[in-house]
Amino acid sequence: MTIFWQILDSVRDRISAIPGVPTVVIRKRPVLTQEDSVPIIIISPGEERVGMEAFPITVEYRYTVQISIIQAGNRIFDADVSTLLDLRQSIRNIMYQPFLDGSASVYNCFMDMSPAFEVVSGDSSNYDVTGMVLTFHSIETRIN
Repeated sequence: MTIFWQILDSVRDRISAIPGVPTVVIRKRPVLTQEDSVPIIIISPGEERVGMEAFPITVEYRYTVQISIIQAGNRIFDADVSTLLDLRQSIRNIMYQPFLDGSASVYNCFMDMSPAFEVVSGDSSNYDVTGMVLTFHSIETRIN
């Protein structure tokens, strides 16, 4: 199992442990499908970058993970503001920790928050979307 998958899986498990959290899924991209019910939390992989290198044995990789929270907006601008902000805060608090169970090589996490509400409108739908991007730092053995 790859380190990136371990990170995604651990993020899903940690968020799923929040009481009352909606469905949490891992997807290649943060895409809402027709079969999805909202609210939903979509976890998707981002970039892999090399951080520091210590030749010839170890390397630091930085893995970005996007967390997208999607709920029905229905063009109502004052409904469920508190509920979504509570969920966003709960996810932020549970994720912003230096270590990640399930991935022993992860030693640090940086978080970039998106705006609290972004409206995504289609022909017949309207969703409120918010999220965050987490960057996990992992020290790994270089394999030649």
